[in-house]
Amino acid sequence: MFSVDDIVEVGFWSLGDAEYHRIADTRAFNWQQGSQLQWLGPDFDSRIIFNDRDGDRFISRVVNVADGSEETLPFAVYTVHPAATSAICINYERLYFPRLGYSYQGIANEKWNRPLVEGDGLFRLDLASGAVELVVETEQMVGRNPVSSMEGACHYLEHAMFNPDGSRFAFLHRWLLPDGGIYGRLYTADEWGRDIRCLHDVGYISHFGWRGSGELTAWGRPKSTVSDLRRSRWISRYVIKPLLPLYHQIFTAQSSARRRLLRDTYLQFDDGGQSSGVLAPGVEFLDDGHCSWRPGDPRWMLTDTYQDKESNRHLLLYDAEKNEAIEIGRFYSLPETCDSGWRTDLHPRWGHSGRLVCIDSTHEDGERHQYVLDVSEIVEPESAT
Repeated sequence: MFSVDDIVEVGFWSLGDAEYHRIADTRAFNWQQGSQLQWLGPDFDSRIIFNDRDGDRFISRVVNVADGSEETLPFAVYTVHPAATSAICINYERLYFPRLGYSYQGIANEKWNRPLVEGDGLFRLDLASGAVELVVETEQMVGRNPVSSMEGACHYLEHAMFNPDGSRFAFLHRWLLPDGGIYGRLYTADEWGRDIRCLHDVGYISHFGWRGSGELTAWGRPKSTVSDLRRSRWISRYVIKPLLPLYHQIFTAQSSARRRLLRDTYLQFDDGGQSSGVLAPGVEFLDDGHCSWRPGDPRWMLTDTYQDKESNRHLLLYDAEKNEAIEIGRFYSLPETCDSGWRTDLHPRWGHSGRLVCIDSTHEDGERHQYVLDVSEIVEPESAT
């Protein structure tokens, strides 16, 4: 992985002239999520924010790309309010211990190297004043509907994401199981950590994306007997764990039989908690993916897959109106990196216009590059003619 001395460059591309603009350097980054570099609203055009390390603390920097002016904020950000008034932040010093690949190098504070630490959780950062407040405590989440597998487990909160109107954000509460797996719950809350709602408590929940501001789509597992058993610390350790080597020998991660057995698929949730179910009945998605809905459009979902047996990653558009998945590309990835911390997921994301899609890939020369695809002929066929 990266070392404490590594530095990466921060910048952006002008699509009109394909010109690269260097902005700054950062010492706070990881391979999967970078430095949380993102454009700031409400215009998403003039200012960017990214994380950095300053001595013995993680911070964030706001840069005006027009005049180069810079502002430093006292906490590293994760998800930023669409109006750029606040950000929800995770504790990267804590994440260093349970989730090294998604944390930053340079600060290894042993204070946070315990299963459950007082003062850990999700924080709200006021982008105007720099005030920081703990709004969702990890200890608080452990106390919500406790199960035996929580006892003595390492707990952490991660993957926070604001909805499009900024009224609420989603996040995951995860803990490590005795069988070596991870149990996760999907929650939402308002930006002050109030009105917390649990949308999924089956154990396996992965990538998710907001569909408008009132619905969520997530790759997860429907409720089953097996998922109920994993909630027990005793069964997880003494029954499930001994059987896992045989299970993994029979079922590979990309096995269609495994998908049919576990029934993992995209699930749809009403944030009000009134309904949930399978997003696309009858549509067989190949694998877990990084899903997101087209800005302002509940018809089109963009997603990807991990590598298949030929080491190809698939890029997909799901048409909710026709209930069909459209493959728009396959991208080869080096087999030796596919299951490592150095893998390059496509991580597809929409441009704000909803016409362009950007991905990461190594298919051309084994080096990681960014690619922009125009999908307007698919999502706006009437405009393309």
